[in-house]
Amino acid sequence: MNRRSYLKLCAAALGDLALSPLSFAQSQEAQLHTATIHRQLRFTISLTNPYSEELPDQTLWLYIPAVETPTQKLGNLKVSMDYHLSSDVLGHGILKLSFPQVAPLATKIVTLIVDVALYSEPTRAPLLNVQEWLGSELYIETGDERIKLLAAELKRSTARDTSLAIYDWIKQHLQYAGYVADDLGALSALIQRRGDCTEYAYLAVALARANDIPARMVGGYVIDRNIEVWAEDYHNWAEVYFEGAWRLLDAQKEHWLTPTEQYVAFRYYRDKVINQIGLAHRYKMKGLMQVRF
Repeated sequence: MNRRSYLKLCAAALGDLALSPLSFAQSQEAQLHTATIHRQLRFTISLTNPYSEELPDQTLWLYIPAVETPTQKLGNLKVSMDYHLSSDVLGHGILKLSFPQVAPLATKIVTLIVDVALYSEPTRAPLLNVQEWLGSELYIETGDERIKLLAAELKRSTARDTSLAIYDWIKQHLQYAGYVADDLGALSALIQRRGDCTEYAYLAVALARANDIPARMVGGYVIDRNIEVWAEDYHNWAEVYFEGAWRLLDAQKEHWLTPTEQYVAFRYYRDKVINQIGLAHRYKMKGLMQVRF
């Protein structure tokens, strides 16, 4: 048997096991999504007219789980009233609830049930807008000399190792302050060596960006089961981009890279208005109704 005949025989024996480079990459990507967790989040929203007069034209916009991210996909949505669902340039899920007339001293209860698929590994994809995730923003003082000095000390030979050094430094040097109502920012966290989850995330993002690693702060919930969500459960963490994907960095909860399947992203922090919710973390009320989650 000559060499050519032998190769043909081997190819026939392999049959469907032989994959082109493209199909092999697709099969690898498919394997990532086989480890999928399905979770359900339930919300109860109380909206009250505190006045003895009727309130017209009240509107509530709120974030729900992002429509599709490298680690999740929005599933079924059930709302106890009519609603409008949209998304913005970052893929945020934005729910609009309209109340044309609200009687004096009336309270309206709205329930939401949201299904979301969560992946144990992030989807790999090229980052087309690298510069958008490298610069300074409000509360992310990447250009400050104190941030740059520490970032230089933490720089390693690869983006992965640098990100891990940032994670380790923040975990070891910041003291968790419990919930803080106001955003204080990365520089405050560095100087005070303390903060809540938001400041942990801001500082991680600022240090990564100062080392030319794309990074962003994410807001949402960390869950390990179907759950009724409360406002105080809201959490912020960081994501850093290396090796073709956005990776989890949560020094406050001491989670590095995993478990992504427990993190439900609602919002990516930006210091500019890109939707009707504006710069608010969770929701915006147009009108005078009082909102409680």
